[in-house]
Amino acid sequence: MNQPEMSLVLRAAVFAAEAHVGQRRKGLDEPYINHPLRVAAAVEACGLPPEAVAAALLHDVVEDTLVTQKLVEAEFPARVAHLVRLMTKWWPDDAPAEVKREGNPKYYGALREDPDALVIKLLDRADNLRDMARMLPKARDWAARYLKKTELEFASLLPLTANVQARQRFEEAVLALRQALGK
Repeated sequence: MNQPEMSLVLRAAVFAAEAHVGQRRKGLDEPYINHPLRVAAAVEACGLPPEAVAAALLHDVVEDTLVTQKLVEAEFPARVAHLVRLMTKWWPDDAPAEVKREGNPKYYGALREDPDALVIKLLDRADNLRDMARMLPKARDWAARYLKKTELEFASLLPLTANVQARQRFEEAVLALRQALGK
């Protein structure tokens, strides 16, 4: 990475760390920021451009903090803001609980449109699956439901992923959780 690219990634890391300050990873005793940091490291390792690495760092700020999409758009290049928007599940306040629980089909449809967003999402989910495995045995039912939901949601997305490393990391995480659950 050249200096401007490194500066972008560093700005995104600081922005995400400040946005997630005080948050803890659900079910684990660690700062939440560890999750976007791991996802960003995986995105970089899979050869994606610095804009995708920055978006991976920011992928949960709109969904899980007080940060707005408009602020992301004001602070970061258009490509980064676009990827963050694709990574954010937009739920209207009046969406039925069933829709929230089952997932937003438009969300996954939008991910299909952008190869970088799809890779970020795969690596995000892979990290979530690895965290689920770390929570066993106490979160066994939750992990089993999450694994089933993941397999259903990603069955049609995985073949669209041209990035072999990302696909492999995702498949390894699915297999590891499946084995940890004894499935």
